[in-house]
Formats: sequence, structure tokens, C-alpha cells
Amino acid sequence: MSSEEYTVSAEKPLPGIADPLTAPFWAATADRKLMVQKCAHCGYLRWPPGPLCPECQTEGGDWTEVRPTGTLWSIATYHRALDPAFTDDVPYTVALVELDDGPRMYGRIDGDPAALVLDGPVLATFDDVASGVTLVGWTQHQKGE
Repeated sequence: MSSEEYTVSAEKPLPGIADPLTAPFWAATADRKLMVQKCAHCGYLRWPPGPLCPECQTEGGDWTEVRPTGTLWSIATYHRALDPAFTDDVPYTVALVELDDGPRMYGRIDGDPAALVLDGPVLATFDDVASGVTLVGWTQHQKGE
């Protein structure tokens, strides 16, 4: 969903961009980049971030940039707002995307849900929704675009 369609109000919940665990991700999105944690021991790329590598249990992790491209795995279209703050946004569609570099991420996806192609390529979009807050979304595209 483009930033023009995403309405922000004082009541709408926003991510905690100062949270030490996720702050590097939010700083990167403001620069139109995707970052995920990478285990310093085994190299596993992970999202969401966490204090331990789920593969080898090593503490910590470095942040690394990944490509803003992936494959559409699944979608869900919401016709009812689960939080009253999002009533004006329904219907909207959320995608599960497997990044070309490995991890999976959720985010809103542009386009008619009936026209979206599972296993098709997607490209990240970056929507400034509030001061200092840039959300990652997705749009379907053809290879080579």
C-alpha cells in the first residue's frame, strides 16, 4: 500500500524505532535499504531479529544489507480491522515474502489480490508514514524491472 493510501493518525500504532533490537532495521528503511541480522558465527541471515541465532544459538548478530527483492509466498486480505485505528485502511493485503537472500518478511503488498501471482517476484517499497518511521511494503513486478 502506498503512503498516500496509508492514513496515519495519533491513535495508529507505530513501530518502536528506538528499540535497540530493531533500531538498525528502522534506520535502514529510512535510507530505502533492507537490513537483517547475520550470525557472526555461522552466517545465518535472520528476520525477525533476536538476541540469539536460531541455528547455532550464538549470542548477538551483525546487521547486513540484503537485496530488496524476493518471491511472493502467500497473501492474506483483511476485510475487517483487528484494531479500530485501521478501520479506514481495510481492505488491505499482507504478503509473506521470501527474500532473494533467504529470510522471510511480512508486509503490505500493492495491487489487486486476485492479480497477484504466488511464487512471482516482488520488490520492496518504502513508505514514510510518520516522522522517522518508514514501513516496508511490497509490489509485484516482472523479472528484470
